[in-house]
Amino acid sequence: MTEAAEPAPLATLDQLKARPGVVIVGTDAEARALTALIDASNLVRAELPPALLVPTVPPAVVTIVCQAAGRAVRNPEGYQSETAGQYTYRYGDDATSGVYLTAHDHKVLRRLARRSGLRSVRTPYAAEPDYLGPRALPVLGPDGQAAEPFPWEEPPR
Repeated sequence: MTEAAEPAPLATLDQLKARPGVVIVGTDAEARALTALIDASNLVRAELPPALLVPTVPPAVVTIVCQAAGRAVRNPEGYQSETAGQYTYRYGDDATSGVYLTAHDHKVLRRLARRSGLRSVRTPYAAEPDYLGPRALPVLGPDGQAAEPFPWEEPPR
């Protein structure tokens, strides 16, 4: 089985280098940074509909890709804390190493995709409108079985 070609990153190496705190020197560092950009782009592509990224990538997407890749470039070991006196350090959990999207990144991407988190759910009435007739609501008894329907009347107009 052949592997699919890796899609181009949604941000360029120059855009990543322009971010504060991101220092990339040498071809090895550039290769790692490019891999981080590709990984961050793949994570963003998993969150957004493809039509949103064509013909141009929204600026907010470029920012998120550069931030995610920048975290991996600035802190490849995943240190969460470090102290100079009586030297101590602490590795973070898996979420602080490598390329990852933060909760804020997900929120911005949902807003871009116009996904609110609200969903519609089919009700029994949508599936079978005449299930118990127009003037009764279904009721479940304490044993979980159908009980006598609850009668109701339409409000006066």
